[in-house]
Amino acid sequence: MVTSRIKKLFTKKWFIILFTFAVELIFNYLFEVQHIGGYYIYADIALGPIFGLMFGPMGALGFALGTLVGELAEGIGLPAPFIDFIITFFISALTYRLWYTTFNRGKKDTPRFNSTYNIIKFLSITILISIVYFSFLVISFSLFHNLNYSYSISDVDFNVPYMLNIITFTIIFGLLLISSFNILKIPLQTPKKRISKININQNYLLAILLICTSYFLFKELIMNIKSVRHFFIFVTIITSILLYLNTFDVTVEPTNDNYSIIEEMILVFLAIITLTIVLNFNYFNILILSYVPKIDPSYQILIILSFTSVFILLVSLIYIRFVEKTITNPLYDMINTADNYFKTKNKVESVYKLKKYITNDDSIGLLANSFVTLYDKIRTNLNQLQVTTSEKEKFKTEFDVASQIQSNMLPKNFDELTDNESFEIYAYMKPASEVGGDFYDYFKIDEDHVYFVIGDVSGKGIPSTLFMVKTMYLIENHAKFNEDLSQVLEKVNNLAYERNDEELFVTIWLGKLNFKTGKLSYVNAGHNQPLVKHDSNNFEYLKTHPNLVIGGMEDIQYNEHEINLNAGDMIFLYTDGVTEANDNYNGFYGENRLKETINNNKNKKLNDIINEITEDIDKFCNNSEQYDDITMLIIKYNGWVENEL
Repeated sequence: MVTSRIKKLFTKKWFIILFTFAVELIFNYLFEVQHIGGYYIYADIALGPIFGLMFGPMGALGFALGTLVGELAEGIGLPAPFIDFIITFFISALTYRLWYTTFNRGKKDTPRFNSTYNIIKFLSITILISIVYFSFLVISFSLFHNLNYSYSISDVDFNVPYMLNIITFTIIFGLLLISSFNILKIPLQTPKKRISKININQNYLLAILLICTSYFLFKELIMNIKSVRHFFIFVTIITSILLYLNTFDVTVEPTNDNYSIIEEMILVFLAIITLTIVLNFNYFNILILSYVPKIDPSYQILIILSFTSVFILLVSLIYIRFVEKTITNPLYDMINTADNYFKTKNKVESVYKLKKYITNDDSIGLLANSFVTLYDKIRTNLNQLQVTTSEKEKFKTEFDVASQIQSNMLPKNFDELTDNESFEIYAYMKPASEVGGDFYDYFKIDEDHVYFVIGDVSGKGIPSTLFMVKTMYLIENHAKFNEDLSQVLEKVNNLAYERNDEELFVTIWLGKLNFKTGKLSYVNAGHNQPLVKHDSNNFEYLKTHPNLVIGGMEDIQYNEHEINLNAGDMIFLYTDGVTEANDNYNGFYGENRLKETINNNKNKKLNDIINEITEDIDKFCNNSEQYDDITMLIIKYNGWVENEL
């Protein structure tokens, strides 16, 4: 394929002028000087419309300069080369204008032969340009007698060689060059808006040109009056000039589409044309002479080329139209349906336009049927996805509400109970992606005791959060009327078990600390073993056989235990979200690592201890998302302080 550097060169104005100039000089030498094909073959004049169509004014300028230099090199004196320079530039640039302002159907596009419509449009503009070119030549021949041309405005006739050269070689060069540039993805120039004082509807000017062209093509069938011929020549020239100077309100984005099947077919047909002419030249020569016996032998090659190219083009159009109808149009409809499926509101109608192809008993029918079936499944899946998304949004709302309830229920002011400096307390909870039922709480029931509790409700979402709220409420209320912790949890258990339709349960570690004596009473209802630090020693797990969880079964007996805390002793409580934190690769965080981390930071403040544990958990889990709450509560007993209550 063509490199990006070469593609970039064709976006430079100077390179376009140089390229078209060089190509025209070469072709001018081959056909004007060497007379390849005979004295009536002027194939280079067809390059002007093609370069104008491909590269706009810069391509037209390069071609016109090549014509000027070529004629000067032949020894033709001014002003003839200069007049040819003006005419060729004008004709080439006019081709560019005609393509983008006339014969348009919907979206304007760069020159491409990807449909019969574009091919017919190209052929129509070629015929128009040949008539305009002929008209300018007639005027130049008549006004400048010193150019040594034999034509005059009074006796001019239809100049067959010029017409056939432009039409024939514009078709051949145009199909070859434009298709090749599109296949190689070399950018073609596109027009920009140009405002002029002349602002005439393009369709009116086009209609006049078509009338003039029709006259010149069929004038012998209409009338043979020289004054009428002169009138149409002048009208053609004036209309062309107006069309060129007219407001050019067109902006086209260059296309980067891959070349189509039809463009590939056109190149194949060009190869067929070339092989047909080369291999059957004598046959075509005899055939043409049999129908036109008095033809000038000098015209034979030109006429054979013209008739052959036009004939093959017409046959190609018929075949290409068949291919469009049976292959490319269905494919484009499927592509457009796929591209616009999510853009249009009426998706069903856009898809079911393809049903007209389902009846085709060929591969296109099978493909169309697959498309429709696919879109039916997509529609079903999208409907299901909408339902799922709606439910997901509902769940998300529930989780948000549950998270808010959970957060609001937990105490945040850790200094409210520690004014006497007999103990310190700090807690932390990091909610998981799925809201659970972790909780912690602490409260005083008299001047000598503080209660603290940590718990973990089974399940997720609103039910677990409500069960958590219910449990916290029951514990605080029953603790006020019962000194025995075992009785508190027995009553809480029975009440939690009632109307427990969700069959939830909660693990609880409930403690009561006496400020004066340091006695710590506690009950473990299926919860993780806490870590306790005595004196200046390390934290160790408080090994106690846990009782059954709360809410799992009615009338359960709970055992109360006691330990004594001295000044400086601490107790650390946590939920299983701490020890079971993981990143799916390193396993669980675990009790051993928790113990090691807290002992490494045992002499720090309570909030710093918890912060260090939290950071170590994040490091271990690589900050990955966790699916269980991480909750911690730590208490430090400082000993009884007189007169502080």
